[in-house]
Amino acid sequence: MSDSRMSGDAATDREGGDPAAKPTAGEVRAELERILKSRCFQQAGRASEFLRFVVEQTLAGAGQRLKGYTIGVEVFGRPADFDAQSDALVRVEAGRLRRRLVEYYASEGASDAVRIELPRGSYAVEYRFASADEWTAPLTQALPLAAPRDPGRWPLIAFGLAALLVAAVAVIAWQQSQLREASRVLDAAADTQRTEWPRIVVVPFENLSADQALDAVAASVTEEIMVQLDELDLSVIASQARWYRPTQEQNLAAAAAAGEYVLTGSVRRSGAGARITARLIAAGTGEQLWTAAYDEPLTADRLPFVQERVARDVAAIAAPYGPIFENELERARRSAGEPRLRDCLATYHEYRRAADAAAYEETLACYLRVSVRQPDLPQVWSGLAMLYVDEYASSLGRAGGRALDAARGATAKALALDPNDFLANLALVRVQFFDGDPEFRRTIERTLALRPSGAQAYAQGGFLLVITGDSERGLTLAEQARELTGRPLGFYHLIHAASYLRERRFGAALSSALEVNAPNWVFAQAVLAAAAAHSGRHDIARDAAGRIRQLYPQFESEALGNFERWHFDDEYYDVFVSGLRGAGLDLKRQPVSLSGG
Repeated sequence: MSDSRMSGDAATDREGGDPAAKPTAGEVRAELERILKSRCFQQAGRASEFLRFVVEQTLAGAGQRLKGYTIGVEVFGRPADFDAQSDALVRVEAGRLRRRLVEYYASEGASDAVRIELPRGSYAVEYRFASADEWTAPLTQALPLAAPRDPGRWPLIAFGLAALLVAAVAVIAWQQSQLREASRVLDAAADTQRTEWPRIVVVPFENLSADQALDAVAASVTEEIMVQLDELDLSVIASQARWYRPTQEQNLAAAAAAGEYVLTGSVRRSGAGARITARLIAAGTGEQLWTAAYDEPLTADRLPFVQERVARDVAAIAAPYGPIFENELERARRSAGEPRLRDCLATYHEYRRAADAAAYEETLACYLRVSVRQPDLPQVWSGLAMLYVDEYASSLGRAGGRALDAARGATAKALALDPNDFLANLALVRVQFFDGDPEFRRTIERTLALRPSGAQAYAQGGFLLVITGDSERGLTLAEQARELTGRPLGFYHLIHAASYLRERRFGAALSSALEVNAPNWVFAQAVLAAAAAHSGRHDIARDAAGRIRQLYPQFESEALGNFERWHFDDEYYDVFVSGLRGAGLDLKRQPVSLSGG
């Protein structure tokens, strides 16, 4: 047997002779070299250096002392003042490395006797022998064929039929191997927390032309897409299968076995450039949810831009309010069983789009029910934290300190379970803001580093910065949020309305406030009322003031006290309050207890 497989006593140990047996250092290093020479790692310099470093450190007995700072400096060349807490580089690269290892053992390394793993929450690798049910022997795909009975007659036809039969057997064997490969991918990717999220199988983009130079383009586009998708609330499953036409029945069955969505695409030569095509398919039905084509020149200076553009567009269709979100929302509403975390996530984003009390109650009930069954999921508590802050903030804090206390508790619990949970860090931004802690500005930047494609953090962070006087940075974040979503949502317009109001550009403030279109959101109606009053549109101002009274009957007596909790800068406060009074709202100075109900 070649050096890529174990034999003798090692194989016996692996298949049940001694479950406590561990591979030797030599066997681990040999497995490391096989991994680094594989297709999965050939063009992954960072991941290869990362894996070699942590394997050698673990073998040297220093694995448990490995920290993000050490890896950032030693592997990625960060300076001595590198801050691993605020810079998410090492955490992001660790996630990519784990994904590549899953991909390797689901494909090229399926029959390797030694397994190297990077557990979540640690930078020390673990190594072991594969269990009997993990080990997959190489499959023999050649089948014996019967010889022709009459070689003297029709020799060419017989030869042709035999060749066709061989080809047919090869195709069937290939299809079956893809089905097995999809099953192995799913098994290898099984993780009780990650599989809570919608699962998307990323099929490597195919080069459909005879130009071998496009192989590298297809591989790099696939890699960039994987990087972008890995930042979202998805379980991203890498596949080595080649399913260019996943509408075919057998290929769809394989895709459905591995995940609910399939992303596939192709690259082919088009004139002096190339056409890159991507498509998203619902595996269960075969419905094409999205497709796009890009005709691009492939010069050396343009290629990185093209890759990033395609990957960014793919990430947008998987982000909130894209095709996957709409599909998930529809599925969650059809479900008659107990809600799952992914159902809560879908209803959460729909609530933020609708901004009404009914959607809030639906989402809150979903998270609370899941928290009873799965209290160890950080995403449950971070979702609850965001909702409790909304309860405190959506009507300018009328829920009093109890809602903010609940938000503090849920945020702390989520961060204790996972300090890098995106939504928990965003909840912390908002809790710190309402607590008057200036650290919220640093936490905004940390949250953005955790998920550079997280439009929600850009939007909410931008809004808080604008109303506290930093319009330049706030509007920059708002623009990035718009680019990430592909379309301006209500929150984006609200940020601009608040900024224009502060700058006394009242016409622009009114135009943006009208675009928000949030009749059930008190703050949005307040900005609209103030902008309309300052613009001389008293009809709009009166209507908005009337809506505020309907939503929040105590607004006129409690607003000024509640405004103190929002920490508006002086310029914004003055123009905002004078605009509300100009809209006919009789605001009275009546301090509200910060701990009151």
